[in-house]
Amino acid sequence: MRKVQTGVMNFFNVTAYLAKLNVLWILSTLLGGLIFGIGPATAVTLRYLHEFRLTGHDYSLSDYFRDYRKTFRQFVLIGPIFVCLFSILFINLRIISIYFATVVWITPIYALFALLLIYTTLLSLMTYAKSDSPSYRQAVYVSIFMVFRFPFQGLALLFSWYLLFLLLSAKTSIFLIFGVSLFLFFGEFFHHQMVIKINHLNTKRGTLREEHSSDQSL
Repeated sequence: MRKVQTGVMNFFNVTAYLAKLNVLWILSTLLGGLIFGIGPATAVTLRYLHEFRLTGHDYSLSDYFRDYRKTFRQFVLIGPIFVCLFSILFINLRIISIYFATVVWITPIYALFALLLIYTTLLSLMTYAKSDSPSYRQAVYVSIFMVFRFPFQGLALLFSWYLLFLLLSAKTSIFLIFGVSLFLFFGEFFHHQMVIKINHLNTKRGTLREEHSSDQSL
C-alpha cells in the first residue's frame, strides 16, 4: 500500500512540475516578445527538465527567471532561425507541389528531407541548451552524429511527439496545462539516452586506444 501511495505522490509531483514549467515557458516566451523569447524559454525549460529527471530537484520562480535572463542573449536568435527555417521549407514545399505535381516522387522525398532537417535542428537546440560548451557548431556536429547513429531512438521520439500531438490537439485544455513541457520532456528523455550511448562509445574508444598504446609499448 505504501508503494502505491508513493507512486501516486510521485505521479502528482511530476504532473505538477510539468504544469508549472509549462506556465513559466508561456510567460517567459511572452515576456521576450514571442519570437525572441521562445529560444531562451525553451533552453531553460530543457535544463530544468533534465535536472528534475536526474535529481528530482525543483526550482523557484526567481531561479527560473534569473536563468532566463542569463541565457536570453545566448538563445535570442533561436526563435527567428526556426521561423525562417519553417517558412523556407513550407514555401519550397508549396512550390514543388504546384510546379512539380507531375513528378510523383519529388514531394515525399522533399518532405522526408524537411523532416530530417527539422529533427536535426531540434536535436542541435537540445544539445546546445544542455551543454556546458558555448559552441553551437559542435552541438550541430554531435546532433548530426545522433541522427544517423541512433535512428531507432529518433523514430521513437518522433512517434511519441506525433502521439502527443494527436492527444493535445483533441484536448485544448491539456495542451494549455502541459503542452510544451510534455513535448520537451519526451525530447529531453530520448536526447539524454542518445548522449549516454555517445559517452559509452567514447569510453570504449578510449579504452581501446589505451590498450593499443600499451601493446605498442610492449
